[in-house]
Amino acid sequence: MIRKEGKCRWTYTCEPCEVRATFPDQFRAIEACHRHERSIEHGFKLMTRALKPIIDAYLGFANGIIGSQKDYALIPPPNLPHDPTLVRDRRKWGGR
Repeated sequence: MIRKEGKCRWTYTCEPCEVRATFPDQFRAIEACHRHERSIEHGFKLMTRALKPIIDAYLGFANGIIGSQKDYALIPPPNLPHDPTLVRDRRKWGGR
């Protein structure tokens, strides 16, 4: 947005990028506006702002899944073999 704030004082502000610049004439303010809006920084800020709700929703969903699985990851596995015939072997696993 380009505004005249006083005599010989034109300002350009870009709210998403939080850029504020002051110039002595309107032509330089317009040039700064065009230069900034063509920059990569401005494009990425707008894309980030547009995609932020989607990314937050995805991260919330992923954290919910990871949070529910986190308790199981910390519990050590039981000291039992995978083969059921070895579980019935009382010498090592079942005792006497």
